[in-house]
Amino acid sequence: MMMMYHEKLSKFFKDKGLKQKEVGAILGFSPAMIGRYLHGTANIGSEFIISLSKNFPDVDLNDLFASDEQNMVNEAGAVYEKQTILNDLQEIEGRIHNIRLRLADKKFEE
Repeated sequence: MMMMYHEKLSKFFKDKGLKQKEVGAILGFSPAMIGRYLHGTANIGSEFIISLSKNFPDVDLNDLFASDEQNMVNEAGAVYEKQTILNDLQEIEGRIHNIRLRLADKKFEE
């Protein structure tokens, strides 16, 4: 049976003996939001992935999001390094933040 990413995450935290409230405190999300992520009723975003990877470096992001049947391509450079993925996500988050700041500063007049 194939496990979805939220089931893998739930098992990961359960195996560490952590409750939703503790996970939320560590990652910087409310226990309710953690519950939604772990039950698959909310999609996780890049902020969650970045916090997860920083606070739980033993999480394998490839394993978390790869389907159980998926075969990884073993060509040189075909698989992103974990740090590269995180750097890309942080750069994207920074760009989005800057765009939001610029939009907030604009006065939309007709």
